[in-house]
Amino acid sequence: MSSSRNRSQGHAATPAIIVVLALLISAAIFFLYTKKSIEEKREAEKVIATQSEIEMEKSSKPTPEPEKTKAAPPAKTLSYTGPEDLAKQLASKLGLGDMAAAAKMIAGDDATQESSLKSILEKLKALGYKIADPNQVHIIGQMGNATRLSIPLLKADGTPSASHLELEIENDPKMGVKVTKLKLPKELESALAALPPSKTGKPLMVVEDSQPDALTVAHRFLQALISLNYDAAHKLINEEKVPPVKLAGLCMVFEEGQYKLSKTKPLYVTIATDTTSWVIANIHSPLTKESTEFGLEMEKQSTGWMVIGLNLSKLLADNAKASMAGNVPYAPLIQNPKGGDAIALYFEYDSINLLPRTKKQLDIVANILKASPSRKLKISGHTDAIGTDNYNMSLSQQRADTVKQFFLGHGLPLSQVVTVGFGRSQPLSPNANPDGTDNPNGRSKNRRAEILLDF
Repeated sequence: MSSSRNRSQGHAATPAIIVVLALLISAAIFFLYTKKSIEEKREAEKVIATQSEIEMEKSSKPTPEPEKTKAAPPAKTLSYTGPEDLAKQLASKLGLGDMAAAAKMIAGDDATQESSLKSILEKLKALGYKIADPNQVHIIGQMGNATRLSIPLLKADGTPSASHLELEIENDPKMGVKVTKLKLPKELESALAALPPSKTGKPLMVVEDSQPDALTVAHRFLQALISLNYDAAHKLINEEKVPPVKLAGLCMVFEEGQYKLSKTKPLYVTIATDTTSWVIANIHSPLTKESTEFGLEMEKQSTGWMVIGLNLSKLLADNAKASMAGNVPYAPLIQNPKGGDAIALYFEYDSINLLPRTKKQLDIVANILKASPSRKLKISGHTDAIGTDNYNMSLSQQRADTVKQFFLGHGLPLSQVVTVGFGRSQPLSPNANPDGTDNPNGRSKNRRAEILLDF
């Protein structure tokens, strides 16, 4: 009995053992899995901690500044808006007596010149010269890359001097514009001997030329025309190549239009060799508000540069267009039908009366003749085709005689004036159109008197 019960109890204990073993195995597996997870977590925390420490260490150190790249030197700020501005600022410094600043402006980037330039400018002041108002600075013209300007000088008493400072200013890639030459009065020639050579090897300062170049002569010629100084202009032309009558006619055009040199690029040298130059003169009329131009052909001769040719086609056409007075044309310089240049004076239809504008033209010729009593002139009268031959011959002679009486009234002797009438035999323009109809415009150009100067 007891053995049976013992077997029964042993069978009953078996399941409990199995359960316990299962629990032990599960606990072991859980422990091993949990331990591994805990170790992996600790390793991850260590990595994070290490990275945090590194980041903290980095943040505690000063952040190095990024390596600076070498910046390009700042571009030079231009002090002048152009050649005229530089010249005006220079005139202002000279006028204020600030010779150091003026010398610096002339020297530009060549500092070795400044001391000597300052000394020479002080001698200019010691000679008694004063600088005119900077607003009187004007452009003479342009030759190649150089712009030439004039700074007027005054005498010690403040009156205008015949001398002036002449600047040549060129464009410069480093400085914008710079002075390349400054012409001084002749009295400073000895002082310039001590001036050291410039970087370019060319002297920055020189004295006025004893033989001026083509641009300077052209400028003097224009100044004579503007002031209606025929004699001064005549000295600058080659009379064999530029007839005096052409010059007189040009003076009349300037008187009529009151022309002045344009402020910007008044003269421009288009061709320049050692012996020949072509110069374009740009002029403006304050009366008509119109601008025009004409050409000068220059040649270097034994006596210096002279005007040997005048191209007036555009000037005369523009002036005639702007100067029409009713039915009376205005072209003071014409080609005579028989050849050569002549001064033309126009009349109203069937009239011998001188117009106010014609009298102004004759004043110029009268002044030329008064200055040279040996000069003579021939006056020819002309008409249009309306009327009989006899009537027109008489009318043409009266027109010539009217011009002669004007000269006699100005004190000119009879020996200087000769008159002749041609009637309608020498028209400048057709009196009729090709279809035979009347041509009023053409006839207006034939009612004239012509002056041929025999100089």
